[in-house]
Amino acid sequence: MRVTRFPEHVGVLGMVVLALLAIGVAATIYLLPSAAAATCPACYGFRVAQRDIYVQRTLGVAQQADIVSMIENARHELTNFWGPLQARPRILVCSDADCFRRLGGGGRRGMSLYDKVAVLSPRGSNVTIAAHELSMNEMHHRIGVWALAAGRMPIWFDEGIAMMASNDLRYLLPAGQANRCLASASASLPAGMLEWNKTALTDHQLYAKAACRTSQWIAAHGGAPAVVALVDRMATGSSFEEASQ
Repeated sequence: MRVTRFPEHVGVLGMVVLALLAIGVAATIYLLPSAAAATCPACYGFRVAQRDIYVQRTLGVAQQADIVSMIENARHELTNFWGPLQARPRILVCSDADCFRRLGGGGRRGMSLYDKVAVLSPRGSNVTIAAHELSMNEMHHRIGVWALAAGRMPIWFDEGIAMMASNDLRYLLPAGQANRCLASASASLPAGMLEWNKTALTDHQLYAKAACRTSQWIAAHGGAPAVVALVDRMATGSSFEEASQ
């Protein structure tokens, strides 16, 4: 019987590829555990509660139903702002602090990863926080990965829209008022993520300032439809300065 022998370099190349893949997987698990958990929810102790919604395996039936209802309410809240939602992120809901810490959450109430993942902590399992993170997913889906990676969308506006879309009354006065600001936003606000995170450590009104400036822009430009139009223009190549005029 004739045996086909492959060149030795093909075997070496295959091993190199496998090694690189292994390194890539290990790096993702270490640097982006939320992405790894969204890829394999069962590996991190989650089970599916409904399409795109995952809860911890230890959760009871009644608690699971409450979470599904809460997320449905959050999505409904967002449709009032964005219209029909386009992003379909995987939503991971942690019911204990250890779960959220394993996914890299730290002291936050929730976090999002591009348009692919939203993670809620035990303190963030409510309509407002869920709507905030899902609004970030929606914004990032609509603007596109290249515009987002290039920093075309200033973080203060990204966060401000999430607070407006979720009607976050921690940082805004109730809807219907001419001025919804809880803090003045007279100074410039951080545009990049690193600068934003650094400033947030010392400026405890930063989120309220971003919400204020964003609410003022929305009021001056005709409401939520102006945001959708702005994001559409940025997705096709316009800068924030051009699109926001």
